[in-house]
Amino acid sequence: TRSSLLNAAVQVFNTRLQDQLTAIASGGGNHFNAQFDDPTAGVSVTVNDFSVVANQLTVFVGARDLGSGTLGQGGPGGYGITATSQGFVDNAKSRGQAGALAGTPTDFGPWGGALTFNNTNVNWYFDSNASTNESFSGYDFYSVAVHELGHLLGFGTADSFSNKVVGSNFTGAASQSLYGGPVPMADSGHWAGSVTSTVNGVSQQVAMSPSITNGQRKRFTELDFAALKDLGWQVSPVPEADTWAMMLVGIGLVGYRLRRKQEMRQYA
Repeated sequence: TRSSLLNAAVQVFNTRLQDQLTAIASGGGNHFNAQFDDPTAGVSVTVNDFSVVANQLTVFVGARDLGSGTLGQGGPGGYGITATSQGFVDNAKSRGQAGALAGTPTDFGPWGGALTFNNTNVNWYFDSNASTNESFSGYDFYSVAVHELGHLLGFGTADSFSNKVVGSNFTGAASQSLYGGPVPMADSGHWAGSVTSTVNGVSQQVAMSPSITNGQRKRFTELDFAALKDLGWQVSPVPEADTWAMMLVGIGLVGYRLRRKQEMRQYA
């Protein structure tokens, strides 16, 4: 069930992101070394000569004790590069997204990253069907997975997101157009808790606010997607089911471990 819920969370993004990400192919004199933290020990891990195929992100997933008040952590991975080719360096940093190399970045091209879930003293709710809404008790694993994947994709973690935060507001054009003005932020990585997204007259609390309550289901809203568009992702309209195969970006889950500073907290 946990695996199926993670895959359901991944599909939220696989069906909407259309970027063409170039491959990273270590070899010869060009070496891309993926870096992330091992959540079981809290130490940095490096995978030397790491490669990623085109149009894919690699996500390492695992669990550990994150302490009281933190349900999950997620974010993009770091890297080290040694290369004989400047083209290899630029590609590894941007994955073909030219704006990611700008002095003030306007795009984001990660290799992937990782998610960690708290496995200690948390009453998780593992839904057998995340597409439905029902009453339940516990913290919704699916909602937390969607939230942390949002951070991995750059919400609150990419420079192209951060440079649109002015004071306590997010000023991305797509987000402002949908919200009707600058969007209030709780901190540099989350919408304010009061922010909602309205689609077809229905108001929903956004997925990328800092908290979730026991028994609450959150879905990635159009305002959340607008922020991804503002930080550089090509976001499609809501697709018909038979067009899903046309989406270009794929997220591959790997059983591993990581933590990142961005987090989703329980309400007190």
